[in-house]
Amino acid sequence: MSEYVFRCTVSGLREPQSALLEQAGCRVSGEAVEFNLTRSSDENSDEFRDRGAQWIGRELSRVNALTGKLLKATSLHADPSPGAMTANVAAAWDHQVQMPPSHSGWSNDAIEFRLSAWDIARHTDDPVLRLVMLDSICESAAVPQDWTDHLTWPPRFAEVRLIRNLLVHGSMTPGGQVRQYLARCTSSIPINRCTGRHKHLELARMRSPYLMSAVWQIIINDCVGDQIDLHCAQTAALTGILLLDRGPYPIES
Repeated sequence: MSEYVFRCTVSGLREPQSALLEQAGCRVSGEAVEFNLTRSSDENSDEFRDRGAQWIGRELSRVNALTGKLLKATSLHADPSPGAMTANVAAAWDHQVQMPPSHSGWSNDAIEFRLSAWDIARHTDDPVLRLVMLDSICESAAVPQDWTDHLTWPPRFAEVRLIRNLLVHGSMTPGGQVRQYLARCTSSIPINRCTGRHKHLELARMRSPYLMSAVWQIIINDCVGDQIDLHCAQTAALTGILLLDRGPYPIES
């Protein structure tokens, strides 16, 4: 077992992003970032290099998910050198400045997957891809997505699944629950997936901000630990303006 120091440059790094990296154990000086990793005896240089890139990449994903700042690590290298290595880490981004009380760590691989899915959902212009990613996050987090009381509006994560199913399935006529959901929305939305496609996409775009706000709670829960009640049975908001620049993290007054 040997300990190495990884160094990289994160252009545009400022507060509070610097503080969040330091919270994760990094040492930050301006745009220069370094962190320690221990190399196991059976880990070759390529594997160790990849693990270093993965470590800072997912940490930046966490930082970007919490702060909304697009950051990218470049010129990643280790000291002492475990072999020739240079890596650029893919960017991950978005949301307003949020400072969680603690770093929950990376003991769960599913958290890394959900953050990556969130990056896509948050920044794609394709409503179909967005709902597929939101549903993947819900499924990965194992939150309830059942709609049992059809006399009420479906719970937030159930609605994600319903719209996703409406958009991606290939049969001409949706299943029973999707039809019931469309009937609760408005009688002006056609059932037929072909003739009603533009209306289905319009519905997805209209509901996306509210459903993203709901799924965002899963992401925040991943980043700061089990401190937020996901309120799985609650519905997503039906009206109103979402002030996304204020962020969803509950700040105590």
